[in-house]
Amino acid sequence: MHINPKSACLAIFLSTVLVGSHTDAFARQRRSSHSPGKQHGSQKNARNPQSSEAKAESKEYKGRTVGTRSENDCLQYGDAMAMGRARERNQRPALQEQSAKPVPESGFNVVLTHCTADFDSLASAVGLAKLWSLQSRSDLTNATEFDSASNVPTYVVLPRGAHPSVQRFLALHKHLFPIRSLKSLPDDLSGLNRLGLVDAQRRDRIGPAVNLLKHANRITVVDHHLESDSDIETTDYVLDKVGSVSTLIVERLMQADMVDGLTEAEATLLALGIHADTGSLCYDSTTPRDAKALAWVMEQGASQVAIAEHAQSSLSAEQQNVLTQALINTNFTKVQGVTISTVLLTADGFINGLAAVTQDALEMSSSDVYLLGLVYEPKSGGQRKKSKRQPSDLIKAKLLTGDSEDHSLNKVMEAEAWKGGDDWLLRQRLRVVFDKKDKDKSGYLDKTEIFKAIVGSGIVVGQDSLQTLIETIDTDGDGLVDFEEFVAFAKTAQEVQTASHKKQSTLIIIGRAKPGVNMEGIKLGRLLEQFGGGGHPKAASATVRLNEKSEAASIMSDLVDELIETGLQKQLTVGDFMTAPALSVGPDMTESQVEDLFTRYDVRALPVVDDNNDVIGLVTYKEVAAAKQRMWNKEQKRLREAAAKKKNVDNERSPETTKLVEERRQHGSAVKAWMKQHVKTVEASRTMAEVELMLLENDIGCIPVVEDGSMQLVGMLTRTDLLRQHRYYSSLHYHNKGFSNSIASRKPIIELRKRLKKFDLEDQ
Repeated sequence: MHINPKSACLAIFLSTVLVGSHTDAFARQRRSSHSPGKQHGSQKNARNPQSSEAKAESKEYKGRTVGTRSENDCLQYGDAMAMGRARERNQRPALQEQSAKPVPESGFNVVLTHCTADFDSLASAVGLAKLWSLQSRSDLTNATEFDSASNVPTYVVLPRGAHPSVQRFLALHKHLFPIRSLKSLPDDLSGLNRLGLVDAQRRDRIGPAVNLLKHANRITVVDHHLESDSDIETTDYVLDKVGSVSTLIVERLMQADMVDGLTEAEATLLALGIHADTGSLCYDSTTPRDAKALAWVMEQGASQVAIAEHAQSSLSAEQQNVLTQALINTNFTKVQGVTISTVLLTADGFINGLAAVTQDALEMSSSDVYLLGLVYEPKSGGQRKKSKRQPSDLIKAKLLTGDSEDHSLNKVMEAEAWKGGDDWLLRQRLRVVFDKKDKDKSGYLDKTEIFKAIVGSGIVVGQDSLQTLIETIDTDGDGLVDFEEFVAFAKTAQEVQTASHKKQSTLIIIGRAKPGVNMEGIKLGRLLEQFGGGGHPKAASATVRLNEKSEAASIMSDLVDELIETGLQKQLTVGDFMTAPALSVGPDMTESQVEDLFTRYDVRALPVVDDNNDVIGLVTYKEVAAAKQRMWNKEQKRLREAAAKKKNVDNERSPETTKLVEERRQHGSAVKAWMKQHVKTVEASRTMAEVELMLLENDIGCIPVVEDGSMQLVGMLTRTDLLRQHRYYSSLHYHNKGFSNSIASRKPIIELRKRLKKFDLEDQ
C-alpha cells in the first residue's frame, strides 16, 4: 500500500495537535503494534506529569474501535482525525442520574414548559436550566438575560403533562434531566428565585403553574411566536424569529464557556426539539440558524438512533381509530381555491396525541386547513375506574338518534300521538331509528351494525366500550339486539341523557395548515387565542369549556367563517400575474423569422394568432429546429433527383446551385405548416392553483392566456411567472415589469411591439 508523504506529514501534525502530550505514548503504541513482545503503554510518558493516567488511557485504547477500525488501525493508516473524534467522545460528560433530593425551600429556580409539553418546549426548558446552572460561575459574564443571582438549583416543571411521544421519551430519560412535578415544589414559594417560561408567553399556556408568577423574583420568557402578545410582566423577554425555541437556547449554549459540555442525552433532547418544531428543517418557518444549531448538538453527541426512533412516532391504536373516524366524517369547504376541512368527534374521555392525528388527517384528506374538534366529558374527582364510565352516556345518546332527522315525519308522529300517548310516540321514533341502523333488514342489530352506527355519528369508541354497550342492551345474551331490547334500553337511558345535557363538557380544537402562497393570511394561533389557545400560524390548539354540547358545532362553524373572512386572501387569477402584452407570431411567418424573434426577445415559446388575434397554435425552439431539418431534407432530396436527371454522378453543386439552396433555406416554410395545433389555453379568470394543475397534467412549461369565453390572446403564462408568485427565491423578483403596470399603461409598449413586428415582416 502506497502512502502519500504529504498525507503522512499532515497526519503526524494533526495527531500532535489533537493528542498533545500523549504523542510519544501513541508513537510507542504504533511501534509496539508490529512487536508482539511489547505491551501497549508499558513505558512512561516523560512529558506528561500524569503518566499513570496516560498509561491507563493507553491501555484502554487497545481494544476500542473507531467506526469499523480499531484505534491501532487508525494510527497505522494515519487517521489522526478519527483518533481525535474518538477522544472527544471519551471526554464527553457521562450520563448521570439527577438527584432525588427534595426541592430546597431556601432557594431554587423553576423553568416551565407550556401545557402538554412537546419536544421543543421540553428541550428548551432543559437547555435553559443548563444555562442557569452555568451562569452561576464567575467565568461566565456574556448573557445577562440568563444571569442567575445565586448558586441555587434549577428544576424543570411540566404544568400539565406532555405529548405521548414526549412521554415515551421520558419513560427512559426522565431521570437524566432535572424534572420535577408541580406538587413537589415547596408550599412556601418565597424561596423561588427565578422563573422561566419557554415556548409560552401567556398565562393560559402554563395552566396551574400560573400561581408561581407572583412569587418569582425574576421572570424570564423565551419564545419564538412573534405574532403572540404576552400578558405576563417579565424581567427578561427573549423573542426572536427562528423555527424552534431550542435554537435560541442552543445559540446561548454555543456562546457559553462550558467546561463539561452537554451530555449525550441533553444533546439528543435539544436535537429532538429542533426536529419537532421545524419538521426536520422542512417547515417554512425554518431558518439557517436552526440548521446550525442542529449541527452543533449533533457534534455534541446527540444520538441519531434515538432521534430516528422518537422524532417520528407511529400512531397508537386509539389514535388510528380517531384518524379513521375523522376521515369518515370530514366536512369540506372550498373558498378562494383553499380547502378547509373540519370534523367534530365525540369521545367518552380525553385522548392523547390529537396533534399527530390532525397532521395525518390534513395530509391524507388533501386539505389546506384542517380543524379537528373533540368533545368529551372530563373526569372529576381524580382518576376513576374505567368500568364506572361504561357504557358512555355520549355513546348512548348517539345510538338512540337517527342518522338524519326527518322533521316532516316527526310532525306526523306528534299529530298522531293522541292515539297511543307518549309511549306510542317513543316506540314509533325508535322504530325509525332502529330500521335505519338495521342495514341488512334482519330485524336485529349485530355488533357490526352498532359499530357502523356509532362511527357514522362521529363517536370515538374502543372495542371494550363497544362490547360493554352491547352487553348492556343485549339482555338475553344472544349477541343480537332486537327491537324490544332496543326500546327497553332507550327507556332506561332517557334519564341518563337528560342528566348528560346538564354536565359540562370540554371541546379540544386542533388546527393544522399547509404552507402556500394562498395561506399567508392564515394565523391559526391568533384564531384560537379567543379560547385561551395559541401556537404557530400553521399549527395551534385550544381547550374550550362547554355549557351545552350543542355549542361545539356552532364554535367550529364560527371558526370556519372567521377563517374565511380574516385569513383567506382573494386568490390571484391568471390575469393578475401573466406576462402581458404577449409577443405572438402570424401563421405566414417563416421559421427564420420566428427564430429571430426568439433570439431578440429571449423567449422560448410564442403563440400563433390569426388576423383576429385568436390563438391557433404554439411554436417553440423544438418546432423551429424540426422545421429547418425537414426543409433541409426536402432540399437535399430535390437536388439528388435533379442531379440524377442530368446524370450528374459527382454530386458536386455549382456556386449558382448552392446560392439557390441557401435562398430557399432562408425563405423557409410558413409557420402554419409545422406549428403545434390544438394547444392548451387558459382563461384569464382561472386561479393560480388551477393553472398549476394544468401545467402538471400536460407537462408543459408555458400556456397562452385568452379572454373568458373566447380565444383572444391577452397574455402568456410561464413557469417563471408561477415561481414569482410562490416567492421561493429572493433573487427572482416578485414584481415583474411585464405585469407590474395596468393595461392602460402598457398600451405604448403594445404599439411599439406591433411596429417592430411590422418592421420585421417588411425586412424579410
